[in-house]
Amino acid sequence: MLTNKPEHLIQIHSLMKQIILIVTCLLMTHVATAQQKSQIYAIKSGHVEYQLSGNTTGTKSVWWDNYGNSSFTETKSVSVTKMFGIKSETKTHDISIIKGGQFWSANLIENKGQKGTVPFQNITDNMTDAEKKKMGKDLLEAFGGEIVGKEKVLGNECEVVKLMGAKCWIYEGVTLKSEAKILGIEAIETATRFDKNSSVSASKFTPPTNIKYEDQDQYQQEIFGGMSEGFSDDSDGDEAIDLVPVKYPYEKFQKIANGFSFNNYHKMMVMNMEGTYSAMFMKGMNGSLGVAATSRKNGNPGQEGNLDVFTHSGKKCMYGKMEGDEGISLIIEIPDYDTYIILVSSSVQTKSEMLQLMDAFNF
Repeated sequence: MLTNKPEHLIQIHSLMKQIILIVTCLLMTHVATAQQKSQIYAIKSGHVEYQLSGNTTGTKSVWWDNYGNSSFTETKSVSVTKMFGIKSETKTHDISIIKGGQFWSANLIENKGQKGTVPFQNITDNMTDAEKKKMGKDLLEAFGGEIVGKEKVLGNECEVVKLMGAKCWIYEGVTLKSEAKILGIEAIETATRFDKNSSVSASKFTPPTNIKYEDQDQYQQEIFGGMSEGFSDDSDGDEAIDLVPVKYPYEKFQKIANGFSFNNYHKMMVMNMEGTYSAMFMKGMNGSLGVAATSRKNGNPGQEGNLDVFTHSGKKCMYGKMEGDEGISLIIEIPDYDTYIILVSSSVQTKSEMLQLMDAFNF
């Protein structure tokens, strides 16, 4: 039985930010392989050589075994950028290793690196292949991506995926070509050699010992800590989030989010996760706007006493900074659906600016 504690709304804010982090990670690690089996790659072992071009030139080599659960990547490159008339050149020689759920990354020029536990590695453990495939499809669509066709790379028929300004050619979970251009910086990776099911020595996945590694587990815990517990079904845990599903129609929320156009914000994703809806928008590299819909039964933020409560366009609103949030929030009450719509912005600060966003959405 839920009580109207403001902590539940704080949890919802945390949940929305967790969703964004999870979606970003899942998109990076699962969309490309969602139509394959449960492994990272559908090929047990292999080796790919890439030629790098664009602003970064050089080579990249990847070896893997156990369907990608063990991998070694080495990159040798030179990156050239020009900003404000100043040209800079950066040389890199990096490696990254994944084995047994752990990772090591190292800069071989400076002999420095990081190590830690691979985040989110168990998030799909209890999903069937069909559920993983659906998740990948949903995530791809949520971020505005699409599968645009099939093309061959090195004689292998790849699915061509377009997403957020990038284009990837994927064969059995292995990316054989990618093209991206962001803020005028172009990055292209093209496979020049692809060995399938080749023998890879176990020693390939042993991290070098002459590197000064910084342990990232504590840092990751600060960022992702409690995330898996937050989605736990264990009702005995004090920290478990047990939210009442929102009554606001998801199709309506989705339509409003997809139709939002204001002040150069660009939609990144729209999602329905366990009855709580969320959408994410970006303006430039630093301006973010999160939107969530949740049941009023999950808490009353007005009980905190530090939010400005008022009426706008006939709707009860609350404006201010929620506990534990870095951004400014505007909470809109929708009594007909027993719902709160929550806007959280990292860049917009004033009440009038937040109300402009509310009017642009028109929930």
